[in-house]
Amino acid sequence: MTLKITIIGGYGGMGEFFAKIFRDYGLRVCITGKNESIGKKVARKLDITYMSDNTKAVIDADIVMISVPINVTLDVIREVAPLVRPGALLMDVTSVKEKPCIEMEKYAKKGVEIIGTHPVFSHRVFGMDGQVFVLTPVRGEKWLKWLNTFLEKHRARIIETTTKEHDRVMAVVQCLTHFAYISVGKTLADLDFDIKKSRELSSPVYELMLDMIGRIIGQNPGLYASIQMENPSVGEIHRVFLEAASELRDAVSDRDHEKFVNIMTHAARHFDDVEMAMGRSDKAISSLVSELEYLKNSIGKEICLEHNYSGNVHVGVIESVTPEVVVLGSIKGIKSREIQKLKLSNLRILEDKERIKYKAGKFGTVRRDFSVVFNSAGNSIDEEFISGILKGHDENIISVEIKDVYTGPQIAKTEKSVCFGVELIDLNLREIEKKIIEFFKKIGGRLR
Repeated sequence: MTLKITIIGGYGGMGEFFAKIFRDYGLRVCITGKNESIGKKVARKLDITYMSDNTKAVIDADIVMISVPINVTLDVIREVAPLVRPGALLMDVTSVKEKPCIEMEKYAKKGVEIIGTHPVFSHRVFGMDGQVFVLTPVRGEKWLKWLNTFLEKHRARIIETTTKEHDRVMAVVQCLTHFAYISVGKTLADLDFDIKKSRELSSPVYELMLDMIGRIIGQNPGLYASIQMENPSVGEIHRVFLEAASELRDAVSDRDHEKFVNIMTHAARHFDDVEMAMGRSDKAISSLVSELEYLKNSIGKEICLEHNYSGNVHVGVIESVTPEVVVLGSIKGIKSREIQKLKLSNLRILEDKERIKYKAGKFGTVRRDFSVVFNSAGNSIDEEFISGILKGHDENIISVEIKDVYTGPQIAKTEKSVCFGVELIDLNLREIEKKIIEFFKKIGGRLR
């Protein structure tokens, strides 16, 4: 019997993310939420079920996942936890763990298994491959085993810990990180600093910092406010951070060179692995530079670019490239001359195999047969070998099959006739057919 999962708040960013993943995993997915128009829209898009009433959606579910804003999580737990049937799994995906887990255990019936979880990533990622997924089990073993199997198949990095340890560490991993970046963002705003102009004079490290600041402040401010305000350990983290910043400021204002050096040296000694950090940041910088160089060297060539968040794919010939924008013209065989100007920061370059697959799906394919006669004295013609070479002769050739081999009286005794069935992308057919004919002629074949 197919498992049913109800995701409370399933049309939000993280809820929709998991709705799609669980659907693809083979579960029956039901999402809930107060906004009926949005809920039904997401349900139609994902081909799943939407219900506006949390209580009705929960009672027959095998798994209940709570995916709502942090500031209403406890209220939702109190509403739905008593309705989860014994033997089912109740879980949340909240950034704080101690209070939600206490409430789930308090309000759920005996026999309901409970697992606190924290996907330590944004719904904007492509999948869970390599992403950290924290588990804080409360009670039950059957569903913990199932969830581990699910996460392993999606190649997530599974970390199991206690609720208190999770919140203590997240006060630094999330709260301190966000606090520092938002503070820098506010500083730039208060200075009325021209960020765009500064990029012209920037170093790669500064560029990375700006991108990370933009990544944080460009997301839901309510979510980030809740992450700061709901974590029980955040007060101590803020206090120490502000004291450290004040001490560093004093060293600069007092022109105390020795104190500044000592602060920086002490921080470096405490750091886990400075060399590893250097290496990882070098890789990130190199990736940015190499992608731009690749695009510049590909001007005049066809390329396929996928938008990181919408999933929209753009195919065209590169006309120009700047550090911010790539301009694509239409590919050969397409009448439209529409120019596409795309922001590089939002794009992923598809590999050649992905690009060809996309073109085949978008423009369709056609099949053509080529009957070719070869001089096969001494069985010198290997049609399987020829079909392999032909397959790689042009990227618009999707597949080649040998449909027939003839050595009868209609041709000379030293000859062999081979019929090749070729599947082509439906673009520039005449040009590709001509290219195939020329290929056969060059290897000594003649078309019948």
